[in-house]
Amino acid sequence: MELVQILGVFLASALGTGAFLNFSAQKVIETGLQKVLHKEKLLTEADLEFRKRQIEEFYGPIYASLKLCSEIYPLWIQGALKEVNPDIIALFKSHNDEITTILKTKAHLMDGGEFPPEFIKFMTSATIWGMYCTRPDQPYIPEHIADIEQVKWPKEFESHIFTKTEELKKTLDILLVKYRAK
Repeated sequence: MELVQILGVFLASALGTGAFLNFSAQKVIETGLQKVLHKEKLLTEADLEFRKRQIEEFYGPIYASLKLCSEIYPLWIQGALKEVNPDIIALFKSHNDEITTILKTKAHLMDGGEFPPEFIKFMTSATIWGMYCTRPDQPYIPEHIADIEQVKWPKEFESHIFTKTEELKKTLDILLVKYRAK
């Protein structure tokens, strides 16, 4: 074989090998990108579902109950609803009990790793309020009990729930746009 033929065979082999390696590298990169995109999609979907559950099962119901009661409570305190006083007390107790149940049974859906102290304050206040205010003959909290710090309504609980729910709703809206865009 002549030198030119040998060089030609060698060059053709090198070019073929180069093309094969280039093709293989492109496929490896493409497969890697597809895996990354698939993983990102799965994480986005999981995050989307978790945030939806947080709003549907935890923050949303608590938020709605607190908003409703925050409109009725001032009317009740002013005495504008005294004809239905037992019904108002029953409504407040029912909402407080529902919120307490959510806090106890759906804690895995709350944001953060620790049980916020304002949640404990709410459950304590709501429980004591329910014990006193549902008494048929004396539906009120005596002044000496009302002055106890743990009995006072924890405004920080409302603030926490309102802020967190609205924050989660914004996050969910962003995730919905991101998820739909893919």
